[in-house]
Amino acid sequence: MKKRVSVLLIFALFLSLLTGCSGGKLDFSWFTSKFTGKTADQTQAEQETAAAEEAAAPETTAVVTEVFNDISAFGLAYQKSYGVHPYNCESLNNRCILSFLYEPLFVVGSETFEVSPVLAESYDVSGDGLTTTVHLRPEARFSDGSPVTAQDAAYSLLSSRGTVYYGSRLRHVLSITADDETTLTLTTDTAYECLPLLLDIPIIKDGSVDEASPLGSGPYVMESDTRLVRNANWWQTAAPIVDFDEISLTLVEKTSEVRDNFEYENVNLVLTDPNSAAFAGFHNDYELWDAKSPIMQYVGYNINSKVFSNYGLRSAITYAIDREHIATDIMGGFAQAAVLPASPDAPFYDVKLANTYSYSLTKFQQQLESASVEDMDHDGTLDLYVSSLGYAVPVSGTMIVCSSSYQRVEAATEVVNALNALGFKLTLKTMELSEYRQALQSGNFDLYYGEIRLSNNFDLSPFFSVYGSMCYGGLDDSVMLNLCNQALANNGNSYNLYKRLCERGYITPVLFKHLAVYTTRGSIAHPTDYIDWFLTPPERADTVS
Repeated sequence: MKKRVSVLLIFALFLSLLTGCSGGKLDFSWFTSKFTGKTADQTQAEQETAAAEEAAAPETTAVVTEVFNDISAFGLAYQKSYGVHPYNCESLNNRCILSFLYEPLFVVGSETFEVSPVLAESYDVSGDGLTTTVHLRPEARFSDGSPVTAQDAAYSLLSSRGTVYYGSRLRHVLSITADDETTLTLTTDTAYECLPLLLDIPIIKDGSVDEASPLGSGPYVMESDTRLVRNANWWQTAAPIVDFDEISLTLVEKTSEVRDNFEYENVNLVLTDPNSAAFAGFHNDYELWDAKSPIMQYVGYNINSKVFSNYGLRSAITYAIDREHIATDIMGGFAQAAVLPASPDAPFYDVKLANTYSYSLTKFQQQLESASVEDMDHDGTLDLYVSSLGYAVPVSGTMIVCSSSYQRVEAATEVVNALNALGFKLTLKTMELSEYRQALQSGNFDLYYGEIRLSNNFDLSPFFSVYGSMCYGGLDDSVMLNLCNQALANNGNSYNLYKRLCERGYITPVLFKHLAVYTTRGSIAHPTDYIDWFLTPPERADTVS
């Protein structure tokens, strides 16, 4: 997680930081209209005036300092109706609270998607990759002073399976056992080079899963609905990122209440999705930390469609999507364009391969020619000869998208318009979530625009397994499933998987979303990987939206 912006008091610094974090120049009209109430032209005019005044001023020596508020208290928002159970709570506000109450075996950094130990000390993998042994820190303690044992860890991981929050994350895990007080053994049905990428699950005390707030090992404990107090038995020697004797909890229900309490500094940290329908902008002085995630948006296809069963046609679509435009203009910069189904910051994201299949109208036309797709009757719509029918059909169909997110609808609209401008004849249909899922499961679509939170290892097997939770439209494929398993066995062995995915157009990745952490200026100086584990929204292995 990195600091993204610093606004209102130092807007110019905001611009430089955001550009630096995203790796390129961004269009800030989205920001200026949404957060400052000014147009981009007004902001530019003010900056030019300020620059002219500065140039005319006497020469001075500038002393740059980092200024922090001297806050005397720290608070979080609490949506009581969602509770604080680490395996079932879906409120992002409450997940912030959970980060102070619980700790995982490992943390996965949102900047690198690499694993670091927390409650674990180290881990070993057997030669065949089917057994992972985790060694726990003997000094780790729960808030009641009792040691965190391998039995507690085994109980926690087993209890998390099939829950609202973690779904089928551990689907390849066959057994989880405690060999002794500090040794945990996991066996899997396929080889894993780095199973700990999936073990950023909060550890609770053995036997406590049915409690509303199970015992944890974090730096604070929840004393009541209105406050957290310091854990006197916290085992770590370093100070927590927020170091107060107590943290106040403000009861809220609506997003507007979170916003109001943040602006009045009753709440000092907010985790949110800037592109969700429930997002409410802030107007006070704050710092904004950019948090990358494994949430992928993509175009999926019905392989049984008479038109989109043609992989030559499907594979052309990757060249027609201007991902940078969608990530920058539609997502407001809170996303990364991605040609491959992994975060561009993941260590195995192959930039050279991605560039081969990135936006290019020249390559789009070349791919259509190789697939014998052309406007055969000169009516302005491309045609495709279907051998099973014995005649050509228009390249037409319906793309469906869930209406619960205006941003996804806008992105899907952009994709449909881009393809229609190139000779396709597509219709976009928005659906309520339940209707959308039903259409996917029944195969009642030609294309769909989807969003899913992938596992931290970007495992694609749910797409290609015949019983996979993401296997829509006849996507099951034994060759792809085998390549998925090879990628799990070797995190750097994704090239052939991604190449075949792009060549055959099984799915077309568009982007990976970012979340945002808003903090009162100066309340948190340097968030670290310690808090990255709570930034991930619910595991969506069983659903798509």
